[in-house]
Amino acid sequence: MGTAPPDAELMQAVQAATILAGSEDPERRRAAFAVAACAADLARDRLPGLDGALRIVLTRMGNFPAVQTSPVVESFARLPIQVALAEELRREGNTVPLGKLQLELTDFQRALWSVLEAGENVAISAPTSAGKSFVLQAYLRSRARAGSLMTACYLVPSRALIAQVSDEIAQWRRDDDLRDLALITVPLPAGSDLRSPAIYVLTQERLQAILTSHPEFAADLIVCDEAQGVEDGARGVLLQNVVDQLLRRTPAAQAIFAGPNIRNLSAFGAIFNIKLVREVESRSPSVVQNLILVNTRSLKKGHLTLERYAGGIGTALGDAGVERLLPSIKERLVRVAEKFGKAKPSIVYANGPADAEGVAKGLADVSELQEPSDRIRELMALSRSAVHSQYDLASCLAHGIGFHYGRIPAIVRRGVEAAFADGEIQYLVTTSTLIQGVNFPAANLFVCKPKKGNNLQLEPAEFWNLAGRAGRLGKEFQGNIFLIDYQDWDVKHADHGSEIEVKSSLARTLGADFAGVLACATETDPPLETDKRLSLEATFARLLTDRINGRLEGTLDRCQVVGQNRDDLIRALDAARGKVSLPIDAIASSPTVSALRQQRLADYLASEIRGGGTKRISQLMPRHPRDDDAWATLSEVFKVCHRKLLSLDAPRLHLRMAAIAIKWMRGDPIPEIVDENHRRSKGTDLAASIRETLKDIEQEIRFKYLRLTTCYNAVLGHVLRESGHGELVSSIPNLPSYLEVGAADPTMVSFVGLGISRVTARTLTDSAMDKDMDEARALAWLREQNLETLIPLGIMRAEAERAILNFGT
Repeated sequence: MGTAPPDAELMQAVQAATILAGSEDPERRRAAFAVAACAADLARDRLPGLDGALRIVLTRMGNFPAVQTSPVVESFARLPIQVALAEELRREGNTVPLGKLQLELTDFQRALWSVLEAGENVAISAPTSAGKSFVLQAYLRSRARAGSLMTACYLVPSRALIAQVSDEIAQWRRDDDLRDLALITVPLPAGSDLRSPAIYVLTQERLQAILTSHPEFAADLIVCDEAQGVEDGARGVLLQNVVDQLLRRTPAAQAIFAGPNIRNLSAFGAIFNIKLVREVESRSPSVVQNLILVNTRSLKKGHLTLERYAGGIGTALGDAGVERLLPSIKERLVRVAEKFGKAKPSIVYANGPADAEGVAKGLADVSELQEPSDRIRELMALSRSAVHSQYDLASCLAHGIGFHYGRIPAIVRRGVEAAFADGEIQYLVTTSTLIQGVNFPAANLFVCKPKKGNNLQLEPAEFWNLAGRAGRLGKEFQGNIFLIDYQDWDVKHADHGSEIEVKSSLARTLGADFAGVLACATETDPPLETDKRLSLEATFARLLTDRINGRLEGTLDRCQVVGQNRDDLIRALDAARGKVSLPIDAIASSPTVSALRQQRLADYLASEIRGGGTKRISQLMPRHPRDDDAWATLSEVFKVCHRKLLSLDAPRLHLRMAAIAIKWMRGDPIPEIVDENHRRSKGTDLAASIRETLKDIEQEIRFKYLRLTTCYNAVLGHVLRESGHGELVSSIPNLPSYLEVGAADPTMVSFVGLGISRVTARTLTDSAMDKDMDEARALAWLREQNLETLIPLGIMRAEAERAILNFGT
């Protein structure tokens, strides 16, 4: 595997690094960091002064968090007096007070802090793990401590990030005894009180629900994390919609947009029509990341060759052997990770959930059975009770292997993340969840022909976001990204730059398929709603809403639609508006559903009610999930949504999805839903049934059917009022909220609102006699319980205890 350079050459290289570290050129700073870090790792045992030299490099780069990494942190006493004084002066400039704490920041973080404290709008770009989120949270904390925070809205792209961000906020809120600061992560039903001061941590879908149910909701601070999501199809359009609404409600709100490696930060000012947006960016790495090519395609069985890859050029590192053929991606990932990932925590990237489970089981096969810690035993038991008794995660954990993807129940997923972060899981096999900003960096990352699922290629920027997980700031200075058989990859991601150019989904769709958007406005019978069609119709829906509200001209200016295209689009939108009699508030409740599809649903419901009267209303009116007729009515609702909103002809799909949805909303355990699904499908592959059920819940029930029932409820309410049955509107159950949370009993919903997972909330609700408690009463009840006897598993019990600490007074 190669030989280390002579000591004299190492010392000479490190001296050059200390000079380059003072440069403003990002490439030179990266080179300085890499040289100093590699030299120290190679020879610190025989040349202890290398850690001092690395400390000088880090100080000159302003990377004080990394200075705290062992063994560099112990090298201060060996520095010459002048060097030590220079470090202290430099450190003082990068230190900011936060109550009793003193935060030592990087140069990038210090520059960002200054802009935030000035109250300015800001767009932020920096590599993954550069500490953007740390500074944003510190700023929220500073405002909360000073009493200057009224309502903050912290937007993230996934429920996994809601959990991560809200846990961090809850921790410092507890540490600072900020008991009056509310932390809200779920949609609030109409009629509920809006708390202040408060921090709302939400996805764009959850924020849209609050904006609809509370027209008075407003925020004086808006944080849009992973803001590049504004490009993401229909979800990107929705993200732009909700931020626009917040800015209209509070034009003076401070707006913050953050994302990794964004080249054109000025785009956010243009997208959201904000005149002054300060730009803060960094190209300096927080850790050194080494790209290593691993070629397994040798004629000699099991022979591997390794190269360091930089600037499109490979430099030989040596060779190794695994003594077996590696014909499949799974085998390559397993054997290469086994060979090079044992020493430190390693992430293995898999394209989808089935791949992740397969690779994890492969790693378990080649790893020794371990004596599980108490935490791992509990996590094994939890995976069996929360997902299924035959779920493969438990057997993998027994070997120190975990897997992770977005569909896994939150409490299990978070347990795996925590165990990996603390070193109790050696290998973590994960999917594109990593790309969405979930933070659990590792020393090594193993990748082979990466995709998102089976078909979608990763974009180069997504690859670099993924690669940014290699290297743990504060624990080591280097991370290794092993690119397995890179020569065979369909896309050579590492040959492309890491920077992305952001363009809103609205503008991108209009530019790429203007004719398609125009067709959405002119078609009399909308076709089947596909993923591609959804992006087109979300764009059309936004434009039509803007036309009705008198905001279209500004939107078209921002999207640079001019000339004949502009005239044609306005005429088409006006014609479409003439076909829609629904009021704007009903249309706006479902901002990604075409108004023409909504009108088709309204016409159908009105016709059915006229012809069938009260009897037909009873069939079209959804019931509470615990009602005896809930499945029958929900089946009818889903069938109508399929035909009128999706243009989908699937004769029995509505029956199956209604059965799953009812069990989910009633709070039934996932293992029961899995077994029912497996029985109905007459399947033989239980693991596939488990994955399919998790997909049904996370992607279908909690996304597609939530979206459909939101639209259905709004349109049905309008039709009932118009047909003289307005007294029934208040009886329409809040299906979208029940589908989102996985609970319909007020007590269980309250426990979830307290930050407790659905799994634990179900256990607590079963023990509570009162099923109608609001959050305050649920918290009071929880405080009175003996949790040791009430909740058997410590992981679940910790959630309840954390809720008492976080929300108790």
